Amino acid sequence: MTRRNRWLLALTATLSFAAGFVLAQAMFSPAPARPDVSGVPGEPCTDYPGGFVGLHEGRVAVFEGEPGGCHRLVEETSIERSNLHAFQVTDLERGIAFEDEAELFQILEGLMGP
Repeated sequence: MTRRNRWLLALTATLSFAAGFVLAQAMFSPAPARPDVSGVPGEPCTDYPGGFVGLHEGRVAVFEGEPGGCHRLVEETSIERSNLHAFQVTDLERGIAFEDEAELFQILEGLMGP
């Protein structure tokens, strides 16, 4: 293989990688930020079925309602976001639903553990 062919091969490989990278980046779009309280525009939230644990202003918080729907803040805990593992933060950003006070206690204990 001549020196020129090696250069052409390296250039082709580099351009192929760059084109694939640009195309892959174009396919991904950032997820929209989730509002603190959501619901149907114009309709106030009156019923908050269920509850979940999420994040509020850098701390773990307890909410009434549904993570993706209408909800309100009930209590903010002393657990800082910065003290949590990445997977815990991801789960809290989605919202961790609970059925009763016992399950809420287990969730909070799990977040405070090592």
